[in-house]
Amino acid sequence: MYAHSLSLFTLSKMVTEKPQKIHSIHVLRGVAIIMIVFSHCLGVFKNNHLITNSYLFSFLNLFAFNFTTFFVLIAGFLFQHLTYKYDTKAYYLSKFKTVVCPYISVSLFCFIFFHYQYLSNLPWFSSIEPSVMNAIVHMMLTGTQLLPLWFMPMIIMIYLMGPLFFYWSKKKLIVAGLIAMFWVVMFTKPDFTKPFLNLLHYGPIYLIGMMIKQNYETIIKSVKDNLFLIISFFCLCFFIPFAYRYMTHLVVEKLYYDTLQKIVLFILALYFLDGLNHKENKGKIYKFFSYMANISFPIYFIHEIIVLQLEHLLYISPLSNIIKTDNGWLASLGAVTFLVSTLVISIMIANLIKLIFKNNAKYLIGGIR
Repeated sequence: MYAHSLSLFTLSKMVTEKPQKIHSIHVLRGVAIIMIVFSHCLGVFKNNHLITNSYLFSFLNLFAFNFTTFFVLIAGFLFQHLTYKYDTKAYYLSKFKTVVCPYISVSLFCFIFFHYQYLSNLPWFSSIEPSVMNAIVHMMLTGTQLLPLWFMPMIIMIYLMGPLFFYWSKKKLIVAGLIAMFWVVMFTKPDFTKPFLNLLHYGPIYLIGMMIKQNYETIIKSVKDNLFLIISFFCLCFFIPFAYRYMTHLVVEKLYYDTLQKIVLFILALYFLDGLNHKENKGKIYKFFSYMANISFPIYFIHEIIVLQLEHLLYISPLSNIIKTDNGWLASLGAVTFLVSTLVISIMIANLIKLIFKNNAKYLIGGIR
């Protein structure tokens, strides 16, 4: 009887015990936010010939593009990781506080500082012509009030599907995950102003993240056993869209490799960083990326505002011609400078808001862990 009770206790503990933190995922969140900011900093340099004239700028542009995939993979991975404590009501309340509230807060800032002149020329409400209310509702539903905010309506829809994903989390996801990888190649990433189409592209990526967590040990072992093959596959996924910028009539150019490329890179990164999950002293590099991960959500909301202001300051300065340079090395250096400046200023602002508003800061700019 005692042995039976002990067995039941052990089983209960296994089901409810908090799973071990996966430090590699934490690092990748820090990497993802840096690369997302970098992609927007590269966009400051607007010469249309930069990509054709400079292999360096073209490489950076392609590599930094679509690290949003990392964010969605991480979200799906962590959802699967934390299903032991899933509760629908608590889940929705948490997402409302940490996702919807800062989205509304930052949007209000954008309406006032970026769209006031446009909105002030419209009637407050009209059913037959553009109005303030119609414009605001449209921007909120599409995330077009600020470039990075396109992501918010899509990820909110994914979070609303939480009970469905929780149901799927109990199933074997390996086949669904593999099908999803084929889907993202065939279903091209849509225009950022179309949240439902973006859901059809990124929803399967969220499922892939869940699948990776569910089969983590198997995937890590498979990568170890086939490392050269997987690295070669990643290089192929990168090379095809890169080559297509300079070549025509490739047989496979109509397929969409950018998202698949990031999924393979994510899996490779998990393999190379897996040692962190078993290491006590993780070093200064880990601490840096850990800090960037902890503050990633505020940076996501703030950074584009900083980029726009820095771009404006550069535009009115004696160095304004740099924005239109056709020198890829100069533009790349400029983008890195923008990146460092944007990150530093964003972190300073995020910490200032945290200092002033304390725990309520998460409702304004997202949580700082």
